[in-house]
Amino acid sequence: MKKKFISRVLAGALAASMLMTGCSKTETKVAESQVATNETKTEEKNKLPMDPTVMKPWINTCILGEVTDEVNAELKDDFFLNVNHDWLRDAKLRPGYDSETPIIEAVDIVKNRCLEFLNDKTLKFDDPVYSHDVELIQGYYDLFLDWEGRNKVGVEPLKPIIEKIKAISNLDELSEFLLSEEARENGLGLFGVKVSIDSQDSSSYGVEVSSTDLSLEDADEYNTLTENGKRVKKAVDDKTLYMLDRIGIDESEAKALIESSFDLETKISKSMMGLLEAMDPDSLMKTINPTTAKDIKAIEGKVPVAEYMDRYGYSVSKLINLQEPNWLKGLAEIYSEENLDGMKAYLLTSIARDYINKTDEPAFRKYQEINNAQKGITESQPDTDLAYLEAKKIMSPSFARIYVKKYVTPEMKQEITEFCQESIDAYREMLQGIEWMTDETKKAAINKLDHIKIHSLYPDKWDDDSVFQFASKENGGTYLDAQKALIKGVIARQMSRINGKVDNDIWQIDILETNAFYAAFENSVNIIPGYFCDVTYRSDMSIEEKYGAIGSVIGHEISHAFDTNGSQYDEVGNVKDWWAKEDKDAFRERASKLVAYYDNVVAFDDGTKYSGQMVQTEAIADIAGLKVMLTLAKKVPNFDYDKFFRAFERMWARVYTIESAENATLTDTHPLHYLRGNVTVQQFDEFLETYGIKEGDGMYLAPEDRISVW
Repeated sequence: MKKKFISRVLAGALAASMLMTGCSKTETKVAESQVATNETKTEEKNKLPMDPTVMKPWINTCILGEVTDEVNAELKDDFFLNVNHDWLRDAKLRPGYDSETPIIEAVDIVKNRCLEFLNDKTLKFDDPVYSHDVELIQGYYDLFLDWEGRNKVGVEPLKPIIEKIKAISNLDELSEFLLSEEARENGLGLFGVKVSIDSQDSSSYGVEVSSTDLSLEDADEYNTLTENGKRVKKAVDDKTLYMLDRIGIDESEAKALIESSFDLETKISKSMMGLLEAMDPDSLMKTINPTTAKDIKAIEGKVPVAEYMDRYGYSVSKLINLQEPNWLKGLAEIYSEENLDGMKAYLLTSIARDYINKTDEPAFRKYQEINNAQKGITESQPDTDLAYLEAKKIMSPSFARIYVKKYVTPEMKQEITEFCQESIDAYREMLQGIEWMTDETKKAAINKLDHIKIHSLYPDKWDDDSVFQFASKENGGTYLDAQKALIKGVIARQMSRINGKVDNDIWQIDILETNAFYAAFENSVNIIPGYFCDVTYRSDMSIEEKYGAIGSVIGHEISHAFDTNGSQYDEVGNVKDWWAKEDKDAFRERASKLVAYYDNVVAFDDGTKYSGQMVQTEAIADIAGLKVMLTLAKKVPNFDYDKFFRAFERMWARVYTIESAENATLTDTHPLHYLRGNVTVQQFDEFLETYGIKEGDGMYLAPEDRISVW
């Protein structure tokens, strides 16, 4: 599970979900021209000759267009390429996507079903909860697609807040603006305050104070821009320039604002944790700093964090955590009259950029054009798909309730629950056989394993969404007003949870997301309907295929409880050290071997650096997850290991645009898929023996060089 920097946006997941990735069939002429240009550039880039001699230990066959009839390999040399060759050769990107994988079939299954009930105006339920769900999702979907209404509103709602920011003339006025309801509801500021589950008491809600949102997201990018960072910055600048022009700021002033804002972010970034540091196992404890509003006031200087907490009721929380004390100390030094113009520029550029996909059609098309260029996307998704995705991100429980009622059965839930329990039992057997761990730590590990919550398909209890209300298109509502109303609902729900207890029967997740995951804060494994498709699970799969596909995923998620991050949480989800020192040292030493392996991977012919530290948690879980299934396989008579390994490999087939692959290498905690496929299987004797792989073969890895942590 990738660790993310906490957003300053108080609406949390809701506001984050407003960052669309999308696009449309009805492009403007300008957008069509740009898309065509992007397509030509991407095709030219993908046709550039790649030098496979630079890549190691295998060619990066996940790069779109790299696999041809001539590019192939023997099974013993490159298992991923051999098994998936024809799929990799023929794969094409879907509109709006920067990568393609067979698992996207699950996305389509969920989407098509949801679009059915989004467009069914006759859909009725006797239960008022379901009736409210239908009203919410259909109302928001219609407002997103109401281009006539959105065009009437245009960018006018943005102008008053822009004028207020421009009128700020001193530090006191800046502070008062940051404390305003307007700034709060727009998620606009230099710091974040929100309600979340407390890291050291996972049964309770606490208040989290988080660092400044950076436009490049990673503080390390402000030292030296990577190629990916340059692409991100260009997209950020292009969106900002466009929107500032739309509200009447000339190009020279706009460019000056962008430069001033970037300079301010650079100053702030120096006291913030970068992405690589955040991936270090030791960084988790650095982000847990229990504090009080009074303590914050002592280090914040003139930054009005404590006053903000007082004004809106956060300071009454018994549990307050300051994620990055060094950041707040650094911001206190920067928060001065000398940097007033830079802070105003930061606010102006942030709010302008944030509105680009919320206003009218010309702005939205520009947003699509810029995003497509950044990611190497050549064709946009239909507006109907984008409206569905936006509505589902914001109101996922409403979609999920209807989806479960229509498409998911208790029998499916029972089968997956039993599969998860079998996997947990196999993991217990695996832990009991670990030789390098002392009995004391092994006992604690098994205790954690025995307390894992199985979240199979859907919860038995749902959150109360009656807090969400907005006017429909028929009742004069607008898309922007609906967004603001939903944000207010999220804020109201958050505030009601201060000093409250967490109800673990309510899953705080989108069960229709195409994902499966482990949640460390509650020690739960989540296997949800949005992940199911032909390559992950079918009822008619053989036992070997089920073990290789959905089984390895279940094992992977269980293993996250014991990776370099998850192993720092106890059986109820509290951050707590339950390791004997000698065992922790042995564990870290084994993990460092995996890190060193990945540090030597070269995925591109320009020598782009790979980071073992970035991918260690996911790589550990991949290997351990397969080991769990191999433990179960030993109990099945005449188990067909060839079917097993091929099912595993087919699940990870994937191609990316070059831009997307480079971005993933620098920012994604998951290894590129050809590595997830090859590195994982080569750790096991069963794989080598099944295919007769010997020293000298590309898939061979000597026992002393293997990097399995568990």
